[in-house]
Amino acid sequence: MVAVPPQTEGEPAMKQRASVAAAMAATGLMLAAAPVWPQARPQAHETSIDGVTAEIEATRKEDVLTVKIRYRNNSDAPAALKVYRDWGVADYYATVGSTKLMALKDSKGTPVAVPHSHHGETSVTIKPKGSFIFWAKYPAPPADAKKLTFYHPHSPPIEDVPITDAK
Repeated sequence: MVAVPPQTEGEPAMKQRASVAAAMAATGLMLAAAPVWPQARPQAHETSIDGVTAEIEATRKEDVLTVKIRYRNNSDAPAALKVYRDWGVADYYATVGSTKLMALKDSKGTPVAVPHSHHGETSVTIKPKGSFIFWAKYPAPPADAKKLTFYHPHSPPIEDVPITDAK
C-alpha cells in the first residue's frame, strides 16, 4: 500500500503527483504502461446512397478472412439500404490478384454472413447519423497477400483494402 501525502494549502497538485509517483517507484509499484490509442477509423468510401459512406476492414485469422463494412448515414434523414436482392451474397465478394473470393457457406449451404430475411431480400433503414454493419466470412488469401479489392452493390470497387492479421 502506498501512503499518499496529504496536499497542503498552497501546494500545487503537480508537486503532489510527483510525490505519489516517487513513493510508488520507491515501493516497486510503478507499472510501465504504454498509452492505448484508439484505432483509426477506416477510410470512408462513397456509395450510391445519398449521405451514406462505406468503411471497410478485412481481418485474416487462420484460414478465414472476415470483411466488415460499416455503412454510415451522415445525413439528417433516414437512408434505405438493400442488403440482399436475392438469397445469396454473390454481390459481395473480394479479389486478391486474379483470385475471386466468395463468401463461405455452412454445412446447410447458408452463407456465413449477415443473416437474410426469410424472403431472401433484406433491406434496412439506417437512421440519421446511424450505421449498419455488413459482415461476411471468406476463405483467407495467402499470408503474403496484404491488400484486396472488395465489390458490393453500393459503390464502385473498393481497392487497396489492407488485410490485417489477427493476433
